Amino acid sequence: MATIIYLEINGVCEVENKIIGIALEGKEGDSDSQTLAKFIRQGLDQLESVGVPDNKKLLGTFEEDNGHPRTFNLLNEITSRPPLLQFRVNRSVPGAFRAIFFEYEYQGEQLLVFTKALLKTGDPNPPELQQAIEDSYKIYLDFLKSPEKYLEGNEFNEQEKS
Repeated sequence: MATIIYLEINGVCEVENKIIGIALEGKEGDSDSQTLAKFIRQGLDQLESVGVPDNKKLLGTFEEDNGHPRTFNLLNEITSRPPLLQFRVNRSVPGAFRAIFFEYEYQGEQLLVFTKALLKTGDPNPPELQQAIEDSYKIYLDFLKSPEKYLEGNEFNEQEKS
């Protein structure tokens, strides 16, 4: 079991905001966004339930609206910037969801620290993804210097205090 943390950077929780934005589009009637939001939630629930396996691979099989199964490779190692990982849910519309994160051991618990997110459309390796990876790597390095700075005020840290 693991705990997902959505980091707030400069007052913005980008990953959580992106997921909420997709879910809101779904609630407003966009069925593609609704399906993507459902798969993201199911994938994150599975990731939180099992944590990141040692081999860094995790398959998720979910059900399309028509009842057909849909399997996703939920994790991808970012080999250019270890130990960063990608959480992935592929959809052609509204796009392929990507969220960058890293693992951190805290008081014996596996934290999955999410930093950046985006929707990929068209280009398999868009500049926005590369920028998100680079930004996330800088955040990771800074996080290692002072994890408390990032964990303070976080819901996880607040639960620990009570």
